[in-house]
Amino acid sequence: MNTLTDLEIDLHQALLMIARALDYVGIDDINHGHRVGYMAYRCAQYLGWEEKKAAFAYYTGLIHDCGVSSTEEHQNLVGYLVPENERAHCLKGYSELEKCPLLQDFSIPVLYHHTRWTDLIKLDISDYDKDIAAIVYIADRVDFLRNYYTQSIHHDAVTLQAGLISDHIQSQSGLMFEPDMVKAMCGLIATEGFWFNMDATCLEVFASERKDSQLQYCHKLSLNNIIQLARFVARIVDAKSSFTFEHSERVALLAKMLATDMDFEPRMCEMIYVAGLLHDIGKLRTPDEILNKNNRLTDEEYSKIRRHTVDTDFALRIFFKNSDIGKWASNHHERLDGSGYPYHKKAIDLDLPSRIIAIADIFQALSQKRPYRKERMQPDEIIREMTSLVENNKIDKDVFSFVQNDIDRYYCASIGAKEMNFQEI
Repeated sequence: MNTLTDLEIDLHQALLMIARALDYVGIDDINHGHRVGYMAYRCAQYLGWEEKKAAFAYYTGLIHDCGVSSTEEHQNLVGYLVPENERAHCLKGYSELEKCPLLQDFSIPVLYHHTRWTDLIKLDISDYDKDIAAIVYIADRVDFLRNYYTQSIHHDAVTLQAGLISDHIQSQSGLMFEPDMVKAMCGLIATEGFWFNMDATCLEVFASERKDSQLQYCHKLSLNNIIQLARFVARIVDAKSSFTFEHSERVALLAKMLATDMDFEPRMCEMIYVAGLLHDIGKLRTPDEILNKNNRLTDEEYSKIRRHTVDTDFALRIFFKNSDIGKWASNHHERLDGSGYPYHKKAIDLDLPSRIIAIADIFQALSQKRPYRKERMQPDEIIREMTSLVENNKIDKDVFSFVQNDIDRYYCASIGAKEMNFQEI
């Protein structure tokens, strides 16, 4: 098996991957995190912050909405200057960041990035965290105003609305926003280049420049670090719908179990585990109402579901350039007879890790409640269903035999049974 196994990725790339995943939540409102990071960085520069602190503001801006998985929640946050229940996603983001040691430094600023300045100054947190939270808050709300004033015009015409945007944030100086940051942001708002550099291509170049200047974010991550980050992203994905709770985590575990039972070498088992964790990252772009629909999907709705595999492929190929992880992850709906999607690949095109993840995904989905199926299937029902897929040349017979021959163990892992410690596998 000819496999690309280079997992070289640094924290800069990882944070951009998270930002890309969060972009999917907005569906058509892309680059919100990138714009907030860009504006926070430019404002920090204007204020004369040291480069290291300005860079931290940029990266916090990139991932500030990591507590948002729902499209409806995203639309609420970008639809109002003071959104309803804005605290909920801050708490969720904080909780997820605290679970990921590599990202814990971002947790306090993310927790308070929607906190009014009058309340923020009273909190018992460091001045550094207050500054980061405050600068991300004003950048986030300026992006709301940018969208608000360009709803019916091209975004470049925002320069014609700069005065109105300045008036908005100046009216909240010392209330919602820190006064010096208001002055700095108003100075930036008055320049056309500030706005024009929020074009998608410009933001991509800007991100590349940050990597060149911030060496502390460019050290290659260990495989354990990558797994830690993949779990972080998986939890964001699985929070998209109550019906997909822990789906990515359990698909990853099942895939790793299969790879281990099939005597793959340990590093390959871990790579397959990462691919399992990230296989549904593209589903963040699927509208909530489609994922939660409790009856038959229309053809148009099903086409939107199918798109998630391509979005997964795109996101992972960017960041795992010399690895097959993206291919394995995005192949999970392909079938050996060419009837799958998105590329209708056939057996000759599907390597063993791809076949493993496809079987893990099917098995876990069948053992989970879904909108169209109120109860999970029992082991004997799953065996019958998947045996039919084998007989119709949809999935790999040899891979499935490992599940079939140890069905109780795989079923316990899939439903998260407490009596077995599967993390030791």
